[in-house]
Amino acid sequence: VYGCRVVQKALDALPKGQVAKLVSAFEGRVLPFIHDRNGNHVIQKSIIVISNFAKQAREGERCEEMASFFLESLDPIINEVIRDMEGLSRHPYGCRVVQRMVEYCIEPQKSRILDSIIAHHNLLVDDQYGNYVFQRSLSYGRVQDRETILETFLGGNNVVRMSMRKLASNVVEMMIKHGNEYERQTLVQEMLNSTCVDQRGNTLSAVVAMSMDAYANYVVKTAMDFTENSHQRDQLFGVLVSHLNELEEIPFAKHIVSRIHL
Repeated sequence: VYGCRVVQKALDALPKGQVAKLVSAFEGRVLPFIHDRNGNHVIQKSIIVISNFAKQAREGERCEEMASFFLESLDPIINEVIRDMEGLSRHPYGCRVVQRMVEYCIEPQKSRILDSIIAHHNLLVDDQYGNYVFQRSLSYGRVQDRETILETFLGGNNVVRMSMRKLASNVVEMMIKHGNEYERQTLVQEMLNSTCVDQRGNTLSAVVAMSMDAYANYVVKTAMDFTENSHQRDQLFGVLVSHLNELEEIPFAKHIVSRIHL
């Protein structure tokens, strides 16, 4: 415990060149550090400090040579994480390290990290730790990353199915919140066009079925709050209002009923 605090203090206090050499010395030992409950904090701190040094050199001092020097010192950590991206993203400590990379790394390292995350998106979206990495990628990632994810939600009632899962529903919400107008409209329209079959065999609007679900109701509430297209917004509210009496009887729909009454 105390050793990791000393190293983190050194990362703050040493001259930049010595910090870069210290971080480079982690090469070959990165995974054991990450898997350790104390050591992972050292790796997180290293990512933050070195990435900030590189960003300052590139943007503040206009010195690409110095930025490259710092990025090269961080490469051993980046390389080892990318080689085990799936496993680390699904690890309680590893997911924290990957999230710091998404938040703080600059190009070209950031694109390498995002490419690796997106390559494993099917396994991460509904994982107890991986979904946090995934959400962070949507918040800090590229338009092309969101486009890739959007495609997985379209067709086959996928958006409904994912919204009804505890962890994956968080990702659908993030897509609605952080997507551009086209992505948001596409997702909401997919919800409006989809149907579900209830326990009695009756066909039900997916929006209504989602409103009655323990997790998907939050997705519907987010869609109500973030949908800006007036026609689509009228459609969404129209479907919900037409089933208001049913929704008022469902505890999970209380947030939606309250929103309708505003």
